[in-house]
Amino acid sequence: MARTYQVISADGHVEVPPDRWVKYVPEKWKERAPRLVQLEEGEGWVIEGQPLLHNGQNITAGNTVRFRGATYFNPDGSPTTGAGDAAQRLREQDQDGIDAEILFPPVFATRFLEGVKEREVYLSMVQAYNTFLAQDYCSVAPDRLIGNAVIPVTGIDDAVAELKRCKELGLNSVAPHQFPNGSGVIDSSDDKFWGALLDLDMKLSPHFSIGDRLPVAYNVGAGTGHQAFAAAMVQRNVTPPMYTIAQFILEGVFDRFPDLRIYFAETNAGWMPSAFFLFDDNYAVFKDWFNGSLKMAPTHYVKKHVMFGFVRDPVAMELRDHLPVENLMWGSDFPHSVGSFPKSQEWLDQIFEGTPEPIRRQVLLENPASFFDLDLEASLTPTPSVN
Repeated sequence: MARTYQVISADGHVEVPPDRWVKYVPEKWKERAPRLVQLEEGEGWVIEGQPLLHNGQNITAGNTVRFRGATYFNPDGSPTTGAGDAAQRLREQDQDGIDAEILFPPVFATRFLEGVKEREVYLSMVQAYNTFLAQDYCSVAPDRLIGNAVIPVTGIDDAVAELKRCKELGLNSVAPHQFPNGSGVIDSSDDKFWGALLDLDMKLSPHFSIGDRLPVAYNVGAGTGHQAFAAAMVQRNVTPPMYTIAQFILEGVFDRFPDLRIYFAETNAGWMPSAFFLFDDNYAVFKDWFNGSLKMAPTHYVKKHVMFGFVRDPVAMELRDHLPVENLMWGSDFPHSVGSFPKSQEWLDQIFEGTPEPIRRQVLLENPASFFDLDLEASLTPTPSVN
């Protein structure tokens, strides 16, 4: 019988040694690309403009959590669990009882690259990772390895250009960690990116949040702009990505782009009932000062436009009558430290204990399939055998 989707993990990470993607950096800049160095225990990353970065939580893969001293390699030199090629990753999916993953980039190929200050050099490294992701990794099984491209932080034009290049490469989703304008806060220039995203039918799926995770210190009495209003809306409610969402709402992005949807991975969900109440209540409290005039309540925008991912959060389904299950996806977070590998099936049994089967199916299959345009009836790419 042909294999079809049974469990989709909406949160996994590509964790590989840098040489896999650095090979796509132009030769003239390879010396400035990230490289791995052997330490007394484990490895560290040397990246321009950054302190030594240790392998640790990023490559836990079900083992004891370490903040340093972790390694991408087994004693015989073969890749350790979570650090191999695409074929190995498919076998690891089988081991964990899942059929596909939405794959987010490692921080070593995103935030930490920002230490490279020369625009051309920095862009070449972002492009190198995206090329590797598309050509060497996801292409092996694009129905099971659904990659999120990195978006550069060197301004709106570079962000749109890389978005278009990624579409041409065959990638269909992006995970920006800053707003397309290159900063931690939204502005009107980002509309060029949201419009291109919809025109290209690309998915917007940042990991955790976009831009600044928390608002800077502000004075509500003196503040008059959207950023101060967004900060006011998350008073008593500092859970990311609510500050990001407040900016989208108050800047009018969802009104101008009614088809725009966002998936924030690894937010968890047990916090939602109280946080959503406070979101609406803060708007009601502060709207007169800021001349707020939204077309609908803030949480109505959330339910229409925003999806959330959770990992090891059984409270989410215990509160299912008080939160929007149609906006939730589950992820294993493999191979990171708070992930569920290799016991995802045990975690799913715990999370969904007592939950009606239609809700379980909705969270594990229908919601991610709808967002990422996956065909639940299609026969999936078989897992390659070990050579």
